[in-house]
Amino acid sequence: MKLPTNGVAKELRHYVGSLFIFLLIMSIIFILMVYPVLETNKEVVMMLIGTISASIGLVVSTITGSKPDDVNALKAEVEKKAAHIETLVAAKDNLEGMIIDLQASILENQDSVMDKIILKAALEFDDREAAMKELSKNNGSK
Repeated sequence: MKLPTNGVAKELRHYVGSLFIFLLIMSIIFILMVYPVLETNKEVVMMLIGTISASIGLVVSTITGSKPDDVNALKAEVEKKAAHIETLVAAKDNLEGMIIDLQASILENQDSVMDKIILKAALEFDDREAAMKELSKNNGSK
């Protein structure tokens, strides 16, 4: 039988394991309520119950697969990625500012070039008129 690889089998194992631990503890409590413990064995039973109670967190986390080191590693990775995202956003904002400045300088240069072209055309037109008048004076005086 091939188990699914998308994490369903792992989740089922976690739930079944947690349910088993819960039922084990409930059965121990029920047995201790039904059958009294002798005074001579009371310390041993209390020590066993204390040990089970102390280790229940570790057992459940082992069954469910959530280890504190893994959680801390994932938190550190998330923080690192968040810092990287902040750096990328700052770099993007910087690049956007540079593009806006470049567009402004292009528009200024375009206005300057257009002014120069218009001025050159006007000067050439004026020079043609002056040259034609000068030519007509010179041709008329000769």
